[in-house]
Amino acid sequence: MSNSAVRATNRRLARAVSARAVAPRRAAKVIERPNASALAVERAAEIMFLLAEWGDGSVSELAETTGSTGSAVHRILTALKRKELVAQDGDSQRYSLSWSVLSLARSLSSRADVRTLAHPRMVRLRDQSEETLTLNVRSGLNRVCIEQVESQHEVRWVAEIGRVVPLHSGVTGKVLLAYATPKETDAYLRSLDARRREDAGVPDRATLSAQLEEIRQKGYALAVKDRVRGISAISAPIREPGGMVSAALTMAGPAERCTLEKLKGWVPLLTRATQEISDLLGRSRWQVPVGDAAPR
Repeated sequence: MSNSAVRATNRRLARAVSARAVAPRRAAKVIERPNASALAVERAAEIMFLLAEWGDGSVSELAETTGSTGSAVHRILTALKRKELVAQDGDSQRYSLSWSVLSLARSLSSRADVRTLAHPRMVRLRDQSEETLTLNVRSGLNRVCIEQVESQHEVRWVAEIGRVVPLHSGVTGKVLLAYATPKETDAYLRSLDARRREDAGVPDRATLSAQLEEIRQKGYALAVKDRVRGISAISAPIREPGGMVSAALTMAGPAERCTLEKLKGWVPLLTRATQEISDLLGRSRWQVPVGDAAPR
């Protein structure tokens, strides 16, 4: 091969190598793998649910049911045992939930008490006012209806149990927000600017702040034609042991029946009921005192 032919061949090889060098690489495929710590937490929760269902269980039984290795289950049980969430029988070596688990349910137990204690008083208020009563609890920046006693009128207000509603919307949410901690209230007020960009119906900081202060001074909130067009309502707080407010009792109905005069007339009835519930919650956070489930 002549020198010119060799040089031509080398040039072609150089161009080919250069082309390969600058060719764009395919993006590496990213494979999402669950975080090991998150998986361990999920598996620990699964094990605790199984122990709650079975009563007790061995490492091998739990490993087979969860699809884990015996060593992985043993490590999780050891960690749960250190936190006193499970106990191990010295003879059988089987595991069961410990009594410390009850402490995890303490807050939720209090909410269950609220429903139990509130219901008969809601029935009493419904009979007195002939309007619907709802019980709401705070959940983060929202409120959720967990119980209601409906009016017996053909035309009546009916709440949607389980629906999540922002705290600034309606007298119920404003009562819960008014009695949140100052830090929580300030954080919510700061969030209003962003909310107003998405929903023009959201109040501004100054307006909502003034409304919350008025609620704190009066101890309740009322409004004619409130959150829902044509509905009037009045709401008051229920206090847990220690004074924290996480629930509110609300009376609501069509504005044609629930005039401002009527709402004001129901204030003593509503606040008496919420005070009764608060007093009973303070006396027992774990079960309803015998004889106190029904209103006096």
